Amino acid sequence: MNLDKGLQRSESRKGEAKAAMKRVLIIGSNGAGKTTFSYSLAKQIGLPLIHIDKLYWRGSWNVTPREEFEALVLMEAKKPRWIIEGNNISSLKQRLEYADTVFWFEFSPIICFKNVLARELKYRGKVSPDMPDQCVSRLSTGFLRDVWNFNRKNHWKIEEALAEANVRLIHVSNRHQVKQCLQRINKKR
Repeated sequence: MNLDKGLQRSESRKGEAKAAMKRVLIIGSNGAGKTTFSYSLAKQIGLPLIHIDKLYWRGSWNVTPREEFEALVLMEAKKPRWIIEGNNISSLKQRLEYADTVFWFEFSPIICFKNVLARELKYRGKVSPDMPDQCVSRLSTGFLRDVWNFNRKNHWKIEEALAEANVRLIHVSNRHQVKQCLQRINKKR
């Protein structure tokens, strides 16, 4: 579903759009703008913001053990109101089970790649606000390769998971659509 269809669907519910947007997922590749959008959206609609990377990573880039990570995700997903942003594919179905709205950021690999490089320059030697303490920004060729291949590798997995979910889907593929989306949500408030 594209941006217009997703927003029209929510508009057609006459007043339910604000109420229906209580558990919001923001998914997509690194560098697509999920974190920036999630901060704006959380401010606009007043939902608590959860970064999946803060659950997945521990200090110094250690991965949270799988069972513990799944339990943390489930604990957050069961809460009555939230925005969870992040691209962790392994926990997507679990989060979709509780979500009512999904913003799928599917930007071109070139845009994502450029944004990741810009973020690296901004946070080089620091911890970005969406990461746990001691996860100092770092860039590797493997990470850049993952960014470049994210859509090709994960599009079908995301599409398959979304097909099984009962959510309002808003598929966003460029900055203009992001801006439109925030403007429309703001008008509904």
